[in-house]
Amino acid sequence: MNEKMKKEIENSLSIIGMTLEEATQKYESICAENNIETSDQIGVALWRSHVAQFRRSNKPSNSNNSSGGLAKQAFGMFVSLDAPRDTMRWKRNRAGEEYRRDTDNALESGIVAVATQNALGKWVVARYHKGEYEEKTIGNLPDGAEQGNEGQYFIPLDDLAHYRNGGENKGYGKPLPSEQFRRQGLFYGSVEGGEKQLWPFSYKNQPGVDFSPNTFDWVHFLAIPNDNGNMYGMTEVTLNSLVRNAELDPENSDYRNMDTFKVEDFLLEKMDSHVVPLVDVDMAHTERQSLPYNERFIITEGTVCNMNMTPTANGNRILNITDLNAEFNYDDDGGVVTCWIPSHIDIDFGIGSSVIVIGNTSQREVDGEVQPSTINVGGLFAMDKKGSVVEAAPVVDEDYDWF
Repeated sequence: MNEKMKKEIENSLSIIGMTLEEATQKYESICAENNIETSDQIGVALWRSHVAQFRRSNKPSNSNNSSGGLAKQAFGMFVSLDAPRDTMRWKRNRAGEEYRRDTDNALESGIVAVATQNALGKWVVARYHKGEYEEKTIGNLPDGAEQGNEGQYFIPLDDLAHYRNGGENKGYGKPLPSEQFRRQGLFYGSVEGGEKQLWPFSYKNQPGVDFSPNTFDWVHFLAIPNDNGNMYGMTEVTLNSLVRNAELDPENSDYRNMDTFKVEDFLLEKMDSHVVPLVDVDMAHTERQSLPYNERFIITEGTVCNMNMTPTANGNRILNITDLNAEFNYDDDGGVVTCWIPSHIDIDFGIGSSVIVIGNTSQREVDGEVQPSTINVGGLFAMDKKGSVVEAAPVVDEDYDWF
């Protein structure tokens, strides 16, 4: 390392809170990860970026969590990580349905605002806020506006005045976003080197969509924990700080040797109340419907007996699994469970592999007949990999003009 780089590191010590020796080791690991020499000029840029990211991620936020709103270093693995879900979709659909059912009631209840265009091309928007009628003329409608009755537009509003904890909702009475994606999961790990525990995880907006570590893969990242045992992704900081432990040099101070960790033992020890034999999935689905959504998930295992890697409309691939040790009911295909695998989960095994799946069950009714339960997978771990991945069938366009 040259003197210029040493001076750069010394100047940043008060910001990152490290000793010169610790910071030097961190710089060397950054260079190793980027395949450059410590004397390379690019190293200066990489170090400045690291310090700037540290400064941004440790600024106080407006969060009410007791940790002071600071992002902290987390290490562990995701037991499950759901596909991103548009949390505004249900609210917007409800607002639209209420508007079409009873426009006046939807307006007076604060569920929607209604807008009509005047002779000058401006929009006259009416709403009820805290029980009071209000009217305002604006130039352009918000993104979430939808066409309504007879040239009228309606704007779905956030009608929640207070959160469950009593806190004031600052978005109350304002237009709902046209979409707001949130990714939820369950993380097992430690914060700032503390004891490992299970953390319900939530991360919203586009960074949450792009954040997609594979389950049961040890990772490092910055996140916001709170005293209630929840963990939240922070703007782009969490996304940009994500590093796979396996990609670190074993000499790196952040590297952790997890070779002795057994996933199967961990699940039985820490999450045994969710473990369900594959043959009891239907029963578990019925019994768990009264539980809160984030507690309904099950953990089960089986052998892959069929795979369809061609994505469905929402990006899922399909695995069918069965318990080879259980008696099979050939009359109704009992014992084979369909698993929906979202696009962010890697599948690097083939038919005959033994797998553990974690997810929420679902069940539908067709022509009055209840169908077998299926599993919307959030976590997937292959205990015994066999064969090769079944490739997706190519999409072939029909050529109707051949003649």
